[in-house]
Amino acid sequence: MLPLPDRKFFFSWLACFVGMYALSYSWHALVLNDFIKVALPMDVFLVITASVYFVIALFITILTYVFKKIRNTFRYGILVGAVAGMFIYAVAFVLGIGFNPVLDAKMIAFDLGWQTFEQAFGGLICGYTYRVMYNAERRAKKAQS
Repeated sequence: MLPLPDRKFFFSWLACFVGMYALSYSWHALVLNDFIKVALPMDVFLVITASVYFVIALFITILTYVFKKIRNTFRYGILVGAVAGMFIYAVAFVLGIGFNPVLDAKMIAFDLGWQTFEQAFGGLICGYTYRVMYNAERRAKKAQS
Protein backbone atom coordinates (compact mmCIF):
# COMPACT_ATOMS: atom_id res chain seq x y z
CA MET A 1 0.00 0.00 0.00
CA LEU A 2 1.34 3.41 -0.95
CA PRO A 3 1.73 6.01 1.78
CA LEU A 4 -0.31 9.17 1.39
CA PRO A 5 1.66 12.20 0.22
CA ASP A 6 2.33 14.65 3.01
CA ARG A 7 4.41 17.79 3.55
CA LYS A 8 7.60 15.75 3.50
CA PHE A 9 6.69 14.38 0.08
CA PHE A 10 5.88 17.76 -1.48
CA PHE A 11 8.89 19.56 0.00
CA SER A 12 11.18 16.69 -1.08
CA TRP A 13 9.72 16.85 -4.59
CA LEU A 14 10.23 20.60 -4.81
CA ALA A 15 13.77 20.43 -3.42
CA CYS A 16 14.64 17.60 -5.83
CA PHE A 17 13.31 19.63 -8.77
CA VAL A 18 15.12 22.83 -7.79
CA GLY A 19 18.40 21.00 -7.19
CA MET A 20 18.39 19.10 -10.47
CA TYR A 21 17.16 22.04 -12.53
CA ALA A 22 19.77 24.38 -11.03
CA LEU A 23 22.51 21.83 -11.59
CA SER A 24 21.41 21.22 -15.17
CA TYR A 25 21.12 24.92 -15.94
CA SER A 26 24.53 25.65 -14.40
CA TRP A 27 26.18 22.85 -16.36
CA HIS A 28 24.58 23.44 -19.75
CA ALA A 29 24.31 27.24 -19.71
CA LEU A 30 27.36 28.31 -17.74
CA VAL A 31 29.97 25.57 -18.07
CA LEU A 32 29.32 24.11 -21.53
CA ASN A 33 27.42 27.03 -23.11
CA ASP A 34 25.09 24.51 -24.81
CA PHE A 35 22.15 26.90 -24.90
CA ILE A 36 23.51 28.67 -27.98
CA LYS A 37 22.69 25.46 -29.90
CA VAL A 38 19.00 25.52 -28.95
CA ALA A 39 16.69 26.19 -31.91
CA LEU A 40 13.63 27.06 -29.79
CA PRO A 41 13.08 30.48 -28.21
CA MET A 42 14.91 30.44 -24.88
CA ASP A 43 11.81 31.02 -22.73
CA VAL A 44 9.99 28.12 -24.42
CA PHE A 45 13.02 25.88 -24.03
CA LEU A 46 13.41 26.72 -20.33
CA VAL A 47 9.70 26.10 -19.62
CA ILE A 48 9.83 22.74 -21.42
CA THR A 49 13.02 21.81 -19.58
CA ALA A 50 11.53 22.85 -16.24
CA SER A 51 8.42 20.77 -16.95
CA VAL A 52 10.51 17.71 -17.78
CA TYR A 53 12.61 18.14 -14.62
CA PHE A 54 9.44 18.59 -12.57
CA VAL A 55 8.19 15.20 -13.82
CA ILE A 56 11.60 13.58 -13.29
CA ALA A 57 11.67 14.95 -9.73
CA LEU A 58 8.17 13.57 -9.13
CA PHE A 59 9.28 10.16 -10.37
CA ILE A 60 12.39 10.17 -8.15
CA THR A 61 10.39 11.41 -5.14
CA ILE A 62 7.67 8.80 -5.54
CA LEU A 63 10.20 5.98 -5.75
CA THR A 64 12.26 7.36 -2.86
CA TYR A 65 9.11 7.84 -0.79
CA VAL A 66 7.69 4.39 -1.53
CA PHE A 67 10.96 2.54 -0.89
CA LYS A 68 12.08 4.71 2.01
CA LYS A 69 13.71 3.47 5.12
CA ILE A 70 14.28 6.39 7.44
CA ARG A 71 17.90 5.53 8.15
CA ASN A 72 18.68 5.02 4.46
CA THR A 73 16.80 7.80 2.68
CA PHE A 74 20.12 9.16 1.38
CA ARG A 75 21.08 5.83 -0.17
CA TYR A 76 17.64 5.18 -1.57
CA GLY A 77 17.48 8.68 -3.01
CA ILE A 78 20.90 8.41 -4.63
CA LEU A 79 20.18 4.93 -5.99
CA VAL A 80 16.76 5.86 -7.35
CA GLY A 81 18.16 9.05 -8.86
CA ALA A 82 21.11 7.27 -10.48
CA VAL A 83 18.89 4.60 -12.01
CA ALA A 84 16.47 7.30 -13.20
CA GLY A 85 19.40 9.19 -14.74
CA MET A 86 20.52 6.13 -16.69
CA PHE A 87 16.97 5.45 -17.85
CA ILE A 88 16.39 9.07 -18.88
CA TYR A 89 19.69 9.18 -20.76
CA ALA A 90 18.80 5.94 -22.57
CA VAL A 91 15.44 7.38 -23.64
CA ALA A 92 17.04 10.67 -24.77
CA PHE A 93 19.76 8.77 -26.59
CA VAL A 94 17.30 6.54 -28.46
CA LEU A 95 15.13 9.54 -29.37
CA GLY A 96 18.17 11.55 -30.47
CA ILE A 97 17.62 14.34 -27.95
CA GLY A 98 20.81 16.14 -27.04
CA PHE A 99 23.01 19.13 -27.58
CA ASN A 100 25.83 17.37 -29.41
CA PRO A 101 25.01 15.92 -32.85
CA VAL A 102 28.30 13.97 -33.00
CA LEU A 103 28.13 10.58 -31.32
CA ASP A 104 31.43 9.49 -29.89
CA ALA A 105 31.92 6.73 -27.32
CA LYS A 106 33.68 9.15 -24.95
CA MET A 107 30.88 11.72 -25.22
CA ILE A 108 28.22 9.06 -24.70
CA ALA A 109 29.99 7.80 -21.58
CA PHE A 110 30.51 11.35 -20.31
CA ASP A 111 26.88 12.35 -20.95
CA LEU A 112 25.61 9.17 -19.32
CA GLY A 113 27.83 9.83 -16.32
CA TRP A 114 26.65 13.42 -16.06
CA GLN A 115 22.97 12.50 -16.33
CA THR A 116 23.42 9.79 -13.71
CA PHE A 117 25.19 12.24 -11.39
CA GLU A 118 22.58 14.94 -11.91
CA GLN A 119 19.63 12.70 -11.08
CA ALA A 120 21.53 11.02 -8.21
CA PHE A 121 22.08 14.52 -6.80
CA GLY A 122 18.33 15.14 -7.08
CA GLY A 123 17.68 11.86 -5.27
CA LEU A 124 20.17 12.83 -2.56
CA ILE A 125 18.40 16.15 -2.02
CA CYS A 126 15.04 14.38 -1.98
CA GLY A 127 16.21 11.87 0.63
CA TYR A 128 17.93 14.56 2.68
CA THR A 129 14.86 16.82 2.71
CA TYR A 130 12.64 13.90 3.67
CA ARG A 131 14.96 12.90 6.51
CA VAL A 132 15.31 16.42 7.89
CA MET A 133 11.55 16.91 7.89
CA TYR A 134 10.96 13.46 9.39
CA ASN A 135 13.39 14.19 12.23
CA ALA A 136 11.80 17.61 12.83
CA GLU A 137 8.35 15.99 13.06
CA ARG A 138 9.67 13.43 15.56
CA ARG A 139 11.23 16.17 17.71
CA ALA A 140 7.98 18.16 17.61
CA LYS A 141 5.98 15.10 18.69
CA LYS A 142 8.40 14.42 21.56
CA ALA A 143 8.17 18.06 22.67
CA GLN A 144 4.37 17.82 22.74
CA SER A 145 4.46 14.67 24.88
